[in-house]
Amino acid sequence: MIWSTRSDGFHDYYNDRWYEFTGVPAGSTDGEGWNGMFHPDDQERAWSVWRRCLETGETYHIEYRLRHRTGQYRWVLGRAQPVRDEDGRTTRWYGSCTDIHEQVLARESLAKSREHLETAVRDRTAELADLYTKTPVALHSLDASERLISVSDRWLAFMGYDSRDEVIGRSIVDFISAESLAAHDSEYRQSLFESGVVEDLPCVCIKKSGELADVLVSARTTIARDGTVSRIMASIVDVTERKRAEAARDMAEAALRQSQKLETIGQLTGGVAHDFNNLLMAIRSNLELMLRRLPAGDDRLAKRLENAILATDRGAGLTQRMLAFARKQELDAQSVNVEALLEGTRDLLERSLGPQVEISYALSPDTAEAHVDANQLELALLNLCVNGRDAMDGNGRLTIMLDNVELRGSGEPGSGEYVRIAITDSGTGMDAATLAQAMEPFFTTKGVGKGTGLGLSMVYGFASQSGGTLQLSSEPGKGTTAELLLPVAKDAVRRRPVETVESPVSVLRTEKATILAVDDDALVLMGTTGLLEDMGYEVLEANSGKKALEILATRTDIDLVITDHAMPKMTGVQLAELIHDGCPDLPVILATGYAEMPEGGERHISVRLEKPFSEKRLSQAIAQALPSGGSIVSSSARQTG
Repeated sequence: MIWSTRSDGFHDYYNDRWYEFTGVPAGSTDGEGWNGMFHPDDQERAWSVWRRCLETGETYHIEYRLRHRTGQYRWVLGRAQPVRDEDGRTTRWYGSCTDIHEQVLARESLAKSREHLETAVRDRTAELADLYTKTPVALHSLDASERLISVSDRWLAFMGYDSRDEVIGRSIVDFISAESLAAHDSEYRQSLFESGVVEDLPCVCIKKSGELADVLVSARTTIARDGTVSRIMASIVDVTERKRAEAARDMAEAALRQSQKLETIGQLTGGVAHDFNNLLMAIRSNLELMLRRLPAGDDRLAKRLENAILATDRGAGLTQRMLAFARKQELDAQSVNVEALLEGTRDLLERSLGPQVEISYALSPDTAEAHVDANQLELALLNLCVNGRDAMDGNGRLTIMLDNVELRGSGEPGSGEYVRIAITDSGTGMDAATLAQAMEPFFTTKGVGKGTGLGLSMVYGFASQSGGTLQLSSEPGKGTTAELLLPVAKDAVRRRPVETVESPVSVLRTEKATILAVDDDALVLMGTTGLLEDMGYEVLEANSGKKALEILATRTDIDLVITDHAMPKMTGVQLAELIHDGCPDLPVILATGYAEMPEGGERHISVRLEKPFSEKRLSQAIAQALPSGGSIVSSSARQTG
């Protein structure tokens, strides 16, 4: 139905459809005719809107009921648009009326249906709310501002709250750890507000007690009619125990990898140590012989030879560190008063660390004795303190703490009571990546030529072999703490200071002894023979265990056997057993560059001599091995077989 008016709103045109719909006689343009066609309830509203549009020039748009030619009222949509001249003045209005009666009736019917549905939903919601609070799952719901509007009983119990009044209205952020928010908040929001769904997002909750709990969060959004989020429904699943089990598994796998790494390094080191120490032995013995035969007065050449000998000692030290990391060094564990040991090393540490390092001690007076090799412990402590000094560039504070600690758990080193020595420096500290590699063999943060990377790994190997462990903690800018854990001596009845054992000295002999030297390495055998002959002994040589037995079968004047251990076909230990069977009183010195020995291998060994050895250490070993401090066993006193 189309109509038009003048600028003053007086109707001057209706189309045929308008006359047909209303039943007004065709041709009538009297605007007052409208007054009888509006529904009484709509007339004033319709005219009021029309008058406002005439005054403001805004578009006319309104729904009202118009009388049909049948006498019934039908809903129509009345619309009109002004027409303006070049100056913007309204010159005419063109309007229309569209029959929307069926649509309005459908809309009203839908509204009534929705009202009935909402009533039913409210009733059902009340029932569901009761089920929601009683569910065995930890559930909560949030409003658009992420504040709690409901929680289930299970949620309250899990989080440790007694009533809903304690939590309703609080932000969900109050119950999430800061670290978890930093790690997962952006991921949570992106997933929730883009797709409306979050599935099993890891999170750390804070319970009322302050206890942290690992959970998985799942959530769904409810969207309002305007397209915004009206509610967030979420559930949390406790995975704390699962996380702990996974962490324990990861620790076990890490320990296994470390063990496999140790085994690999150990196998490599064991093989290298023997050959490397043999080379060092050959070099060192010949250097000592050259130094002894050097004409007097050539101080410059003597100094060079002494430096070369010192280099072989440093090489031997490097091998010992590798053996320590691989847990293959020989340890003489006993009950040690660690407090007394620390007191005894004060002067050594002060001289080693320099005047710019301040050393403070916090030693618990009731610390138990440790079951440990005292000499190796001193080396480990010196190593850790020197590392601390280097981390402080030689200037700072080093704190040494001693106490007892009891561990519980299945990780390294296991449950039990331990003596703890904690050494803390005020250095630069390490980041997580560096800390993770700090005890790896050959890893070092020092410059080229300033470190072997075996210091910490050696201490770790020593601690592990002793039944303890080494633990490091560090942060950039906060220094580093090295905790050395050692097992408590179970049979210790009192604490005793570490005794300094004086090394035996060579004993001057009035009678020349005969020594059988056995080694499959010709260079080592030649060097050892040279040292022995220079010391005044008569020396017989054998390049195998079989050859040594053949010589012993024909010579009854041999007073001592010095044998290598790692020889083909017959080891030094096996040779010693056969010698004992035939000549039980004949002493045997085992000279070896390999630390690991078979079980019971020391049974028939008089003295163990580690390669590379000096002439002085060789002399001391002979003095220890020969009966009565160096008296010679006569041939008639030995039983040959």
